[in-house]
Amino acid sequence: MSSNPNETFYDYIFAGFGASASLLLLEMDRRNLLNNSKVLIIDPDPKKKNDKTFCFWAEEEEAIVADLHPLISHSWSEAVTGNQVISELNPYQYHHIQSIELYRRAQDILTKNGCSHLNSAVDQIRKDDKGSFICAAGKILRAGRIFDSRPPDYEKPSEKEVHIHQSFIGWVVETENPVIEEAIIHLMDFEVKQDGGTQFVYFLPFSKDTALVEITRFGSDIIHEEAARKHLESYLQKNFGNFTIKSVEKGCIPMSNAKILGEELPGISLLGSRNYAVKPSTGYAFKNMYRQAGAIANCLETSDEKGLDALNNSHVKSNRGRFAFYDALLLMILKYHPEYGKPIFKKLFSNTRFHHILQFLDEKSNLWEELIMFSRLPLKPFMQALFRRTVAESWLRPLIITLITLILITLGFQSKVQTVSGYALLISGMFLVGIPHGAVDHLLESGMWDQKKRIGFITQYLLQAAAMAAIWFVAPNPALLFFLVFSAWHFGQADGNLWDLPSVASTLWGASILFYILGTHQYETNLILSSLSSLNLPFECPVTALLPWLFYAFLKRNIHFGLTILWLSLSSMLPLMLAFGLYFIGQHSFTSWTQICRHLNMRDEKVWLHALPFHLGGWLLMAAFLLLWPVHDSDVTMNRWAVFFIFIACISLPHTISMKVVYTKKS
Repeated sequence: MSSNPNETFYDYIFAGFGASASLLLLEMDRRNLLNNSKVLIIDPDPKKKNDKTFCFWAEEEEAIVADLHPLISHSWSEAVTGNQVISELNPYQYHHIQSIELYRRAQDILTKNGCSHLNSAVDQIRKDDKGSFICAAGKILRAGRIFDSRPPDYEKPSEKEVHIHQSFIGWVVETENPVIEEAIIHLMDFEVKQDGGTQFVYFLPFSKDTALVEITRFGSDIIHEEAARKHLESYLQKNFGNFTIKSVEKGCIPMSNAKILGEELPGISLLGSRNYAVKPSTGYAFKNMYRQAGAIANCLETSDEKGLDALNNSHVKSNRGRFAFYDALLLMILKYHPEYGKPIFKKLFSNTRFHHILQFLDEKSNLWEELIMFSRLPLKPFMQALFRRTVAESWLRPLIITLITLILITLGFQSKVQTVSGYALLISGMFLVGIPHGAVDHLLESGMWDQKKRIGFITQYLLQAAAMAAIWFVAPNPALLFFLVFSAWHFGQADGNLWDLPSVASTLWGASILFYILGTHQYETNLILSSLSSLNLPFECPVTALLPWLFYAFLKRNIHFGLTILWLSLSSMLPLMLAFGLYFIGQHSFTSWTQICRHLNMRDEKVWLHALPFHLGGWLLMAAFLLLWPVHDSDVTMNRWAVFFIFIACISLPHTISMKVVYTKKS
């Protein structure tokens, strides 16, 4: 026992008192694991009302049916699905539990065992040299084992991840006349307006005149109450006539394969959605929570601390296997092409027996059954999602750049075909992403173009660029050094955020890149430097200089990082401008572009269109710069390249300052 008066020790603390915590309490009580234990429940909600509907399907002999039988209020063995055909669920039944019944059973267990309840939010969960502890209501609370079922927060999804919502509003209604077929549930009735998402009605009959009818939306945005009211009224009037609303429930479930925020702490068992129990493509979680409760109770019975910790799912574990792959494809369709949701689900229900669908959702189907099921669905949306996911794979872009580098090397050093091919590639890249990635700085702060501030923003941006130009004109040596320093920092920021490098490592990486590209092309670099300033690069960089970084990438098991180092090493065999252009466009610009799109939460096409005015302005500004900046007569080509670098320096300064918003908010 702690000597600190504000510090209390328990055997078990439950941070959160929802479905997952209640199911675990039932399982612990069933095995007498709460006897003589000091238990604390922390939740700001006393759970005194029916706020949710819990449903699951199961075969009659499954343990979940026997264990939760006293709580099950209704069960059905037939369903009408999206094609309006009645389907037998056999060997499954679909079961319904009112949340209040589960909460009451858990509260009875708490009362029987003399457990405590703290009506408070959890301020934070931390660790020190004594272990993990909870801060709540001004107290420090410790336990032999903490069960954390608080709603999770998610990281911003990566390019191949999706985070959307399953939002719903449901009414328990009583119809004026006994017109309801109480033996049949209606799952995913799509005969409602889709409103730019994927929407359906979910109908559970409780008697001939009472039912739960719910409008559900899969999408990036949450269903609006007024829209839900219109859909529900229309559906009920059309199918059942006049009705009275007895109660209302609403909620929002994450449909996500993104990473859940939070570090792994000793002595903490994660529950429910915080432990990736929610199936991303459907939002179903109840059965997974039940399985988690059983697995945790098994470890508690045998005092298996390592086993308990191993039950905490990582993001990597939850996204492994073919079912996670299927989930990822459907999530991409629902996010980027929601218009396909309705036809996909209708095809699924019309061409596949319903118990096979439930078996698939339970992840108990075999590969052959899954291939047959997918062969009956529309091919186009899945191919689009597969292409988008493949393109988003971190290893794909550096692999493509590696192949491009090898092709350019094969064409011959400074050969005409290499020059034409290489520069055509670079010009295309500058048009597609090189200039555009710096042409949306006006959106980075708020995600929208503030018309009232546009003159001020443009003026400030041009003044920063002009200041850089003035410094270069008056004092080229300090200007060059300043440009190299902030470029190394900026390049390192983009790549460091991509690969989760520490800030010091990010800056070192950015400096290494610049030194490597310039240093492995010492002769060409010095020709340009002679036109920029009186400085020169005194020695050549060895081709092996990036080997330490290759070893670092190997330790981090980062394929993208390793492939990037591979093609950078090969680029030493290309002319300087091609080597630098491949990095600036192929690595830096594309990486920054992706980070900007995620920061703005906009699709690429929309961001590109927002960039267009400043994009065109950038090309005009570059043309004016190349025409007006004074050059020496000795080597016009090299001097033009020098002026191009000065232009890049001038527009890079305000861009680097603007991008701080992206990286600050991400960190």
